[in-house]
Amino acid sequence: MSGKNPLPVQQNAISTILCMELAVPAFSFGSALLAIFFSGMDSTIDVRYFAIGCVISSFILAYLAWIRPRKDIVALTTPIYSIIFFVAPSEMTVSIVLELLYAVSLTILLIRLKWRFGAAPESGVAASGRVLEEPLKGYCSTVQEQVFGVTPGAAHQAALAFAYFGRGDYLDAVQAANTASAFPEEEDAHPSLATAFAIVREHALLLEESAKMPDPFTEFSATSAGILAKPLPPEDKLHDRFEVSLENALLLLYAVAWNGSERDRPLLLSLQGFALKLFSS
Repeated sequence: MSGKNPLPVQQNAISTILCMELAVPAFSFGSALLAIFFSGMDSTIDVRYFAIGCVISSFILAYLAWIRPRKDIVALTTPIYSIIFFVAPSEMTVSIVLELLYAVSLTILLIRLKWRFGAAPESGVAASGRVLEEPLKGYCSTVQEQVFGVTPGAAHQAALAFAYFGRGDYLDAVQAANTASAFPEEEDAHPSLATAFAIVREHALLLEESAKMPDPFTEFSATSAGILAKPLPPEDKLHDRFEVSLENALLLLYAVAWNGSERDRPLLLSLQGFALKLFSS
């Protein structure tokens, strides 16, 4: 495992979701304000057409609700109400007032969606992108049974170390592993996790500096064998053992992060292709 398979940074996806969230009040309130503006002018434009902004906002909100693991039925049904309210002709003054009230309602529903139904997946995909595949799913379950009580802070650093290493940001991976040392209680309670951080740190520094395999190198103790995803090669095959130790360390960090840092699950899901490759490499 050379670590030379960097995965794309998810900033573009995060920005897309944020833009969609901002578009909900922007379209709804913007259309209502345009309707008010043109209603006070000697214009031939039928201001009721501006209600399309509320309809568009409803569909955006419904999409944001759809891509979340937990579905908000109220947000999902807003397109139906927007069509009922705004597609049929109505008296102009009432229509503008209704647009403003509807814009307020959509904004409240957006806030409710973010706080009660969790963050949107960074990939912006629906249910097919939110499920761990085997054998990664089974391994995460195994780790959950054997490694429990990891602090959220340490689990978050495990997610960062895995993500940075997978992307080829080796110095950032080292920093994440070093930050994990700020949780000394983890080293005593979970020595295998501490070893995983140490292995990833060592390999990241070697890759950054284009250095050769050290002798000796950091590896898991015999007591950690039951928690490792892959069996270690014989001791006389040092290079293979060196590579598999890294793969086991990365997979352990992934599993610990998955079980202990729910806020990092969208990131981990977007990186599971890299994790799955570790099982077959």
